[in-house]
Amino acid sequence: MATDSHITLTECPRDAFQAFPRFIPTDRKTAYMNRLIKAGARRIDFGSFVSPKAVPQMADTASLFENMKAPPGLYLIAIVANLRGAEGLAACNHKFGHTGNRRIHAAGYPMSVNETFQKRNTNKSLHEAWDELGRIAALCKKEKVELVVYLSMAFGNPYGEPHEAAQVTEAAKRAQDLGAATVQLADTVGVATAEEVGEMYHAVKSFLPDVQLGVHLHATPSTLKAKVTSALDAGCRLFDSAIGGIGGCPFAEDELVGNMDTLQLLPLLEQLGYKTDYTIDALLDCAAEAQELQRKYGNGGAH
Repeated sequence: MATDSHITLTECPRDAFQAFPRFIPTDRKTAYMNRLIKAGARRIDFGSFVSPKAVPQMADTASLFENMKAPPGLYLIAIVANLRGAEGLAACNHKFGHTGNRRIHAAGYPMSVNETFQKRNTNKSLHEAWDELGRIAALCKKEKVELVVYLSMAFGNPYGEPHEAAQVTEAAKRAQDLGAATVQLADTVGVATAEEVGEMYHAVKSFLPDVQLGVHLHATPSTLKAKVTSALDAGCRLFDSAIGGIGGCPFAEDELVGNMDTLQLLPLLEQLGYKTDYTIDALLDCAAEAQELQRKYGNGGAH
C-alpha cells in the first residue's frame, strides 16, 4: 500500500474539446460536464477564455459555466492566453458565480519553456509572455482567483531548441514568485521518457519544495504505466487526464500523442495502492458519451 496515497486528478475535457475539428453544441458539453461531476470529478479543466477566432471550439465557455452544476468541493479551471482572457474569466465569475463554490476557481496560463511554442500558442515571445503573466497574476490576486501555470514543453521540444532542467526549474520559480498556486509540468507533444518524467519532477520539486507541483502528461496506452509510475515515485500526487485520452494542443503543429486516459489511469493507481475521488464504474456513462462525442465531432480525436 502506498504512503501519502491520495491522488488528485484534474479531468481535462477542455483539452479534448479544443482539439476537435467541429464545434460541440453547448448543451452537449454541459451534459458531459454534469456527467463528470455526478461521477465524482471534483477538479475539472473545463474551458478557455481565448479568442474565438483562434479556438472557436471554446467560444461558449461562459455559457458552459452558467449551465454547469456546482456541488460542494468542485474546483474549476479555465485557460487564459492573455490579460483579456483573464478579464473575461473575472467577468464570468461576477455575472454567473457567487462566493462559495459557484465560481471559476483558477485561471490556467500556458507558459512554454521554449520560444517557438510560446509564439505558436499565444503569439508572444517568452519575454512578452512573462510580462503578460505578471499582469494576469495581479488581476487574479485582486479577483481572488488562483493561478495555475502550465510549463509547456517541460520535458523537451520537437523544434531542436536547447533544453535543460535548469530552464524548467527557473521557470517554475518565476511562476511561484508571481503567486502561482500550482505549477504543472506539461509534456505537450509526448516526447518524454518515463525516466525523464521522474527526473524532471524531482529536480523541480527539490528546488521548490513548497509549490504544488503536478504533471500534464501525454502518453500512449503502452507508455502510460511507466510514465505515471516514474512520476509517483518522484513524489507527484497531482495528475491531469482525460477520458479516452482525447485532446491535445491545436497549435503544436506536430503529430500529437493524446492525454492520459482516465480509464487507464484509475486501475493503475488502484493497483499501486493509491486512491482518487472517483471510480471506473462511476465513469462508464461518461466514457460512452466521450466516445460518441469523439465519433461525431472529433474524427477520432488526437490519436
